[in-house]
Order: sequence, then structure tokens, then C-alpha cells
Amino acid sequence: MTNAQANNHQENSIQKELNFSDKVLEKIASQTANSIDGVLSLNGGAISNLTDRFIDNPTKGVDVDNDDDKLSFELKAILEYGKPAPQIFDRIVNSISRSVKEMTGKEVDKITLNVDDLMTNAEWKKQQSNNNKTNDSKESE
Repeated sequence: MTNAQANNHQENSIQKELNFSDKVLEKIASQTANSIDGVLSLNGGAISNLTDRFIDNPTKGVDVDNDDDKLSFELKAILEYGKPAPQIFDRIVNSISRSVKEMTGKEVDKITLNVDDLMTNAEWKKQQSNNNKTNDSKESE
């Protein structure tokens, strides 16, 4: 056996396993969905919203079920009023599926989107401004 054959044999005998935490998968889905036109925000439930006042949560509004390499995502979102929700949802599904596949090699089996609210851009900006003022006053106390 030559050195090249020995090295090739050694590389082929290495067991490989690449795993991703749920948080990593949720982060990929969150950042991908937030980049879609018409998605104003992904938002979690009451506990998530309370926690987010103290820490920046890049996976807010996304839950993943990683069962036997079948990935299922559930997202909670605020969409932009006046934009077509079914088209936004299709873009979310296609983008998340592609991003997850490219970054992890895993296939997405299911994506569920729960629309919690529809807001105009003006309403959204006003709400964000009010939230920032509330957080700033709490931090200064």
C-alpha cells in the first residue's frame, strides 16, 4: 500500500458527525425570516417578551422541532399591513429551507407561520419608538 492509499484509507475510516443545537437552527430561521420584505418582526410569547427586555434574543419568535433529522419550524410574526401574507409566507418557506440546507445540510420538513398582528410601517415604527422609550426609562431607574 502506498502512502497515498494509506492516507485515503485512513480518511475514509473516520466517523463523522455534525450536529447543530436548536438555538443555531432557530437563529438561521429567525435571521432569514426577518430579512423578508413584509415581515416586521418575529415575536415570542409573554415570557419571551419579558426576557427580551433584558437580553437580545436572536431566536425570538422561532421554535424548532429537530426529530430524526426532520426539522419543523414554528414562527410567530407581525407582518406588514397591506402586503400579501400568502406570498410573504412562500418567501419565508423557500428562504428558510434554502438557508438551513446550505448552512447545515439538513432538510426542512415543515414550517408553520402564526401571524400575531398586521401593522402599517408607521404603526410599527411608533410601537418600536415607544418600546425603546420604556426600556430606556427602566434602565435609568
